[in-house]
Amino acid sequence: MAHGEPAGCCGPVDTAAPISVTINPEARVNVARTENRVESLTIGDWHTIDFPIVNTGYVTGPLVIEGDQVPNVELDLPVHELTGEPRQEGGFRVRFDVPTTVDLTLTFRALGALGGLAIHSSLHLILRSHVAVHT
Repeated sequence: MAHGEPAGCCGPVDTAAPISVTINPEARVNVARTENRVESLTIGDWHTIDFPIVNTGYVTGPLVIEGDQVPNVELDLPVHELTGEPRQEGGFRVRFDVPTTVDLTLTFRALGALGGLAIHSSLHLILRSHVAVHT
């Protein structure tokens, strides 16, 4: 397991996921990369990128993920309903139309608020795709 350390908030999050999300008692969202990478993804298939949601404020309500449109990439960014539990699992899906490398900018917002400081609630995630090799 690797740890993601949310900026200016909390301790490391124990996870095998490539990112981690922490929500503090003021409903500020901090998203961080972990040491785990997302391997190259096959084109044409939906791929789920999971992440833990650590809710130190026991906040309830929607957690929204926003992302810019990227050519040849489809994003499925579901709204996650925060239950107030200290830890939940979250995720989003991505599908590539062509082999490429992209820089996805994702912003996480709880309760429709701005989130944390803008630099803490947004994340750049580099993803690569390739053609599946059939053997």
